[in-house]
Amino acid sequence: MGQAEFAQFASREGWWYAGSQEHEWFGSAHTWDTVEGLVVRFYPGGPIPVPFAEVSADEPEMCQRAMADAEAAAVRAFPCFSVADCLDLARSSGGEATIRALNGLAAVVPDRYSRAVGEVVIPALFAPESTVRSAALRVVGMAAWPEFVRPLAAAALTEPDEEAARLARDIVAGLSGADVLTFLVRPSADEEPMTGTGHRSDDDARPATGQGRRSRKPGSAQELFIWTP
Repeated sequence: MGQAEFAQFASREGWWYAGSQEHEWFGSAHTWDTVEGLVVRFYPGGPIPVPFAEVSADEPEMCQRAMADAEAAAVRAFPCFSVADCLDLARSSGGEATIRALNGLAAVVPDRYSRAVGEVVIPALFAPESTVRSAALRVVGMAAWPEFVRPLAAAALTEPDEEAARLARDIVAGLSGADVLTFLVRPSADEEPMTGTGHRSDDDARPATGQGRRSRKPGSAQELFIWTP
């Protein structure tokens, strides 16, 4: 899906074009405003190489219905995919399909730790193919989950590509406040979240609807994400 196709869809929905904006994480976004007070951004693919759309609102609690309607309209118009779809594709495929699934997860990864996502992403950090490892690293960086730090630190020590290894070390340092070796020799005080501990242990069946992402835009309103591989 390209920008022109999405622009035609936006025009049919009655949204008006507000120009292009730069996002800290996702690069350039074409932006539309709606009469209900929503902001719709379309990312054609950049740091995360899948096109996807984001719907946000300054007053999300007042705009939930409009946000849901915008999401539903996009789902009807385009082949959109959820976290669960990404996981199914990653589990059942290989090669380029796995990379596309991981890139999709990077765009829609839940706010909080999901065991199902971890079971797909962590092994991919150690995959034989460098392109799969890079895609998994992209998910880890966007998730910013503490539960990913220990396997990521181990991956940083075995990663043969120096650029990828440096990125892994930087993510570990950013999340743990320590370099890789220092982190790995620490006693592990963190247990994996389990059902009933107060953490969501498995969000894979839920789309990232209405979730404000600190890693995407600090202090932002609630947002929903739609992506197409």
